[in-house]
Amino acid sequence: MIRPVPELSWPPVTGELAIYDARDGQYHVLNPSAAAIWSAIAAQTPVAQIAADLAARHGIAVDAMQADVDAFLANALQLGLLVDA
Repeated sequence: MIRPVPELSWPPVTGELAIYDARDGQYHVLNPSAAAIWSAIAAQTPVAQIAADLAARHGIAVDAMQADVDAFLANALQLGLLVDA
């Protein structure tokens, strides 16, 4: 299961989601689509379900949304924001 690393926090900010990384003091500001994926991951929603939910919400094909979700997850994993445990 993919989940955020414990050193991160994401306090509510109006209109956007900013992730604070206590390891290096950096903030990562997410756009609305990335914020939706992050919130779903933090809620332990299965990755396939995230893509299906977002595709339905935005009226696009699940395959296209899955590619976007996968790209976000790969980037977040590479940055060390998520861990695949």
